[in-house]
Amino acid sequence: MGDLHGLNTLKHQPQKIAAMEGLWHTETGAPLVLFAWPNAETQSNDFAIEIPKLASLILTHDLNGEVQGLSAFEKTPPVKPVFFAFRLMVGLGFLMLLVAFIGVSFLLRRKAYPKWLLMTLVAMTFAGTIATLAGWYVTEIGRQPWLVTGVLMVKDAVTTIPPAHIGLSLTLYALIYIALLIAYVHTLFRMANNAINDQSVDETTPMVTGLQPIEEISHV
Repeated sequence: MGDLHGLNTLKHQPQKIAAMEGLWHTETGAPLVLFAWPNAETQSNDFAIEIPKLASLILTHDLNGEVQGLSAFEKTPPVKPVFFAFRLMVGLGFLMLLVAFIGVSFLLRRKAYPKWLLMTLVAMTFAGTIATLAGWYVTEIGRQPWLVTGVLMVKDAVTTIPPAHIGLSLTLYALIYIALLIAYVHTLFRMANNAINDQSVDETTPMVTGLQPIEEISHV
């Protein structure tokens, strides 16, 4: 699905792809930039760590495929926010998969979670939210200065509603979501504490404290 989405973006928003990849100039056999510091003044990447030709392979399915760079477009999005948000999104995605696989490996071997894994799971509570927000940044900032690429520019779609009204609605939305976030965190901690204090659970079971044994779950 990610590959199909990338190909679709390459076709309809190639300038966004160029910003995501930190590709300043059109290249054949373009490298995949794992990390760098994009430099708009020199139109190059400082401290770049790259895998040769991998970007071309991913985007064109050809090691020597051509990928357009930012210099090929008249109007382009700001590179740094798109570049770093994309890597944050992908990095958190892989980290969540890794933590999930580690957790499953302990469950399959019927071993208790070590303290470091429990702490990691707590630290990962908002990883999905952060990854989603980072992806939203890539989508929205990456399309700039277009609202609909090649059809409608952002400046041509600016609302005529007074700024004070927009500020009021934004504030109300923020307050509602903050309240929901507090309720969510409170519920998580309450559920976790109830599981720890549940005396009906056999604490000798080599599982995560507070969870039923796998064979009991299978009978439910």
